[in-house]
Amino acid sequence: MGISTYWKNGFHPYSLSFAAYLSPNFSAAELERVYLQIVADLTKKAQQENCQALITYDYAPQLLFNFLAQDDGFNLIRKTVEPKMSLQSAMEGLTPIKKSNLKAITLRQLQLDSEMREKIAQISFRDYQRNHLANPVAEWDNMVFADQLEDAPLALVSMNQIEAYCFSFEDNPNELSLGWMGAGDLSRLMELQQILLLWANKNFQVLSGEFDSTDQLSMKTYQQYAFELCPVYETYLKRL
Repeated sequence: MGISTYWKNGFHPYSLSFAAYLSPNFSAAELERVYLQIVADLTKKAQQENCQALITYDYAPQLLFNFLAQDDGFNLIRKTVEPKMSLQSAMEGLTPIKKSNLKAITLRQLQLDSEMREKIAQISFRDYQRNHLANPVAEWDNMVFADQLEDAPLALVSMNQIEAYCFSFEDNPNELSLGWMGAGDLSRLMELQQILLLWANKNFQVLSGEFDSTDQLSMKTYQQYAFELCPVYETYLKRL
């Protein structure tokens, strides 16, 4: 009639993550009873783990359990898309922008400048926290540069200041994936991304990314390119 599983996320340790399923082949009263029992069990486990919330996610449209959860204090906190398109199409669709005299730097170069490396870590952590207020992050320094492409343009700098940054990864072969990004001025981010795509054009065929509705710059980037349609990933959270 129903089943659930749960896990802790070391990156977001203040919530207990779970997935639950209810079979629709039972009466409404039976389903409600099982639903309430699953939530009670998960709540007890979350409290034992010193978690402040329950969190669950799935692609829209939500299955029965998550549908019922929306009337039981679970609120939609974020929508995420992970679209793809050909890198060549992304390049053809770009509107050239006037380049500034800012300097693009890579992770390989950052490894030789500990002060600048720390600045990007701090700025990206601050931005990530602001975009994930509902489900706070704890760890950052040990993972922020993990899997970042070492020779990809990572940031634009001027007078030792970070003007824009955009992390990029190769999660799949020949696929450039855009990750965390930030800038004080959108035009600086667009400039950095154009430099990044020009760099990637020789070795990558596909452009992808992970774009959250809570991140304004991320959504601006998503709207900038003619990505293919993709499923929408919805995250629901209930505070305890």
